[in-house]
Amino acid sequence: MSELSSMRVMVVDDTEANIDILLETLADDYKVIVAMDGESALEDIKKSPPDLILLDIMMPGMDGYEVCQKLKEMEITRNIPVIFLTALKEEGDEARGLGLGAVDYITKPFNPELVKARVRNHLDLKRHRNHLEELVEKRTQEIAERQRVEYKLRAAKEKIESELNIAAQIQRSILPSTFPAFPEHREFDLYAMMTPAREVGGDFYDFFFVDDDHLAVIIADVSDKGVPAALFMMISRTIFRSIAKQRKSPSQVLAETNDLLCEGNDTGMFVTAYLAYYHLSTGRLTYSNGGHNPAFLFGPNNVCRELACKHGTALGVRPRQSYEEYVDKLEAGQILVLYTDGVTEACSPHDELFGVDRFTKLVCDCHALSLSQMFNNIEKDLKEFQQGNQFDDITMLALKREI
Repeated sequence: MSELSSMRVMVVDDTEANIDILLETLADDYKVIVAMDGESALEDIKKSPPDLILLDIMMPGMDGYEVCQKLKEMEITRNIPVIFLTALKEEGDEARGLGLGAVDYITKPFNPELVKARVRNHLDLKRHRNHLEELVEKRTQEIAERQRVEYKLRAAKEKIESELNIAAQIQRSILPSTFPAFPEHREFDLYAMMTPAREVGGDFYDFFFVDDDHLAVIIADVSDKGVPAALFMMISRTIFRSIAKQRKSPSQVLAETNDLLCEGNDTGMFVTAYLAYYHLSTGRLTYSNGGHNPAFLFGPNNVCRELACKHGTALGVRPRQSYEEYVDKLEAGQILVLYTDGVTEACSPHDELFGVDRFTKLVCDCHALSLSQMFNNIEKDLKEFQQGNQFDDITMLALKREI
């Protein structure tokens, strides 16, 4: 806040004696400037507005009332406090002056102490008003800047959300989602689902024929979440498909996919995968595990067993890995269930894990339902168990031999 001594006071009076008295009274405390008529005062004020004006009413040419009126009409001078100097005693003079915007009156002959007190009071008021206006202006600018930043952040967030929605649509579109997947094959049923923890996920499933009588089913889980995992997931899926359709065995597919994922993998990301070939004619399952959760076979009499399988190395960690291959058989009425750890490691608000036992019991309880109904029931139970706190992608695939 400015000091009073630095403030400028203009005296407008056509009488030198009055000017001398006011200079003697005020010059030691303020910077005092003088004008001896209304026209020159207005010109000086426009060039360099003072902080306060002592304005004589009765002057030749333009009187004090007219000068005050013109000052209040101009934006640059509107808020300068004006104190009228007058010897008039007629009723209504003060009212007229105050109506024009003057803040006070000082009558002649001058009382120096009264002049000092009036000038100091109005300058102090102006100083505080200027300070408040500066604070308001600063605060207004801060609010405007905050609004600008918030608008930019909101626009950036909306852009990111839009791009993530597009990425999610792309990811969903590359995963097979039409069921029944192969309506011409009544000898088996197949269903799969993936619920990402974020807009996009790192889990994926796939199924496709490698030849006329062998169906490949795969489930996989990338080590990270979000967009990086989704990109790694799409690369992995493309490689799996490409190698598997060359009619190579599950263990060969895992080994070659691992080598390709290790090339230039500076991110340190990896993927666990479980790949099985189902022979339609005999029900034979040929499968291999690359660091993934074990698969389960569920029978019609609530019989559940884990498929014996060595837990191999995750893909993308070290090149030139070999993977064991196993053979089993899917009997009529049996269901092969593959899943990611987002199912069994789903966590309740009390830090309780969903667990393998709870999962396998749900599958057994839903055995008589269709595969889609079974997974919908499991997904519902998972949501209730987690109570909105899903921390990992949830993916499941089931293959049932009908006949």
